[in-house]
Amino acid sequence: MAIKTIPQTPAAVSGPAAAVPAPRAYVIGMPIASAGLWMALLAPAIVVLAIKVSEITTPDTRAGALSLVAGVGAIVALLANPLFGRLSDRTTSRFGMRKPWIIGGALTGLAALFFLGLAGNVAGVMVAWIFAQLGFNAALAALVATLPDQAAPAERGRLSGLIGMTLPIGLVAAAYFAQLFDNAFQMAIVPGITGTVLAIAFAFTFKDRVLTEKPAPLNLKEILGSFYFDPRAFPGLGWAWLTKFMVFIGYCAALLYLPYFFTDQLHVAESAVAGLVFQATLVSSVGTVVTSLIGGWISDRIGKRKVLVIASALIIMIGLIIIATSASTGQVMVGQTVVGLGLGCFGAVDVALITDLLPGNQSENAKTFGVFNIAQALPQSLVPALAFPVIAWGGYSALFIGAAVVGIIGAALVTRIKGVK
Repeated sequence: MAIKTIPQTPAAVSGPAAAVPAPRAYVIGMPIASAGLWMALLAPAIVVLAIKVSEITTPDTRAGALSLVAGVGAIVALLANPLFGRLSDRTTSRFGMRKPWIIGGALTGLAALFFLGLAGNVAGVMVAWIFAQLGFNAALAALVATLPDQAAPAERGRLSGLIGMTLPIGLVAAAYFAQLFDNAFQMAIVPGITGTVLAIAFAFTFKDRVLTEKPAPLNLKEILGSFYFDPRAFPGLGWAWLTKFMVFIGYCAALLYLPYFFTDQLHVAESAVAGLVFQATLVSSVGTVVTSLIGGWISDRIGKRKVLVIASALIIMIGLIIIATSASTGQVMVGQTVVGLGLGCFGAVDVALITDLLPGNQSENAKTFGVFNIAQALPQSLVPALAFPVIAWGGYSALFIGAAVVGIIGAALVTRIKGVK
């Protein structure tokens, strides 16, 4: 394929033109690499940290230690994705803009998992988890930014659908690997090695864009700018960000408090909660995978994004209401299935919508995707603070219904986006 030089601000870029269909190797390899990176990152998040902290603390202190480690890691993840996305937009390596970050980030994350597995105190676990978050989020930020680099607009919905299904696949794969082993080191390292190998292998399969002019050095204002974009200059992106943020407030409420809903609302024995949460995750993930593919394909076929974003967001909120009104664990599973069906389509079409709204000069694509990652990650930190008074007033049902109302308002904001269908 001929290399096309595209004028950029602040630097020129050469590489494959995104007006042509993405190569088959990219279409196959990108979602596999994404699933691998999610698997490597989620294995510690869902089980390894808890087990590792239990190994090095007492029963009286492990809950607080785990909250500290997980909380610091969440903050690092929140900041790392947009920052490394911005840096990949400005990378002048002769190997390309994204490849160095995919490879370097994955290797950094894997090295951190080795140290995490060997750590003998809470401070060591925290430092290792910080570097794991930095490395894998750098790789994920660069990986997602390859979508507008490599894919023509007419196929971005389909490819976004493939991206959307990688997180639940990574989640289920991480849980599968975790149950194969009996110690935290193996639980972390095996999915870490597997995910890193998949990401690096993918990095050698596509022709990356290359900056042909060196950008000016970043100043403090530009560094801080890695965490936001001006909604006055890009109002469509602003409304899309608010939609994603409010929808994920609804989703995170159920994700974070489902175990307590089982024990406090449905009076399930604590010994049965882990199994029920896994079942709920599994049925939700199956729904997510199915509609990720279908939703992205439909949006490409009909040439419309907004109506599918609205519909899928409303489906998620219907699932939350079903869970909130559940009188049995079976009804919760039905609600989780509905949530998964909506989430898959939302994740696919929302990424395609954002891609269609990106500025035309392509100079900050990864940074913009990173800012949107904040809309997905920030609710995980805000919901616990906001949930306490709601739970005290009306219980977990009130929390889920209130979260659904927030998500419905977020879905309605999509109508404010102009310039795309």
